[in-house]
Amino acid sequence: MLIGNAVHSLDTKGRLVIPAKYRDDFGSSVFALKGVGGCIRLYNHEEFMRITAKVREGDVRQNALRRKVFGSVEHISLDAQGRILLSDDLKKSAGITDRVRMVGMFDWLELWNEESLEQADEVLTDEDEIQMMAELGLA
Repeated sequence: MLIGNAVHSLDTKGRLVIPAKYRDDFGSSVFALKGVGGCIRLYNHEEFMRITAKVREGDVRQNALRRKVFGSVEHISLDAQGRILLSDDLKKSAGITDRVRMVGMFDWLELWNEESLEQADEVLTDEDEIQMMAELGLA
């Protein structure tokens, strides 16, 4: 399960270290794609195959979604030190130039420019959070 968060900087070659606490969930590679709201999502093989099956179930009206999801996918191997090399296109889509905030979302890992993450999280008010927690039976 991918939970918690971490901050790492890209190295001089543009590689990102995947923290040890997340590596076991990914194995030797990740599937990276442009996420909603300006992040990059990383999936392991099993989870990526699950979402692939779901997207395939849709009808022809969902072709634009298929193009968006599958058109941005990159299959990236982790090197011996647990690093991945993100393409310039993926980094640009998320505004990542140096520091990367990684956020575990149970089944996937999100990579964010820290400023973009703060802006994305501002939409959730305290009242909204309380209401959502109550709806889930957690308040």
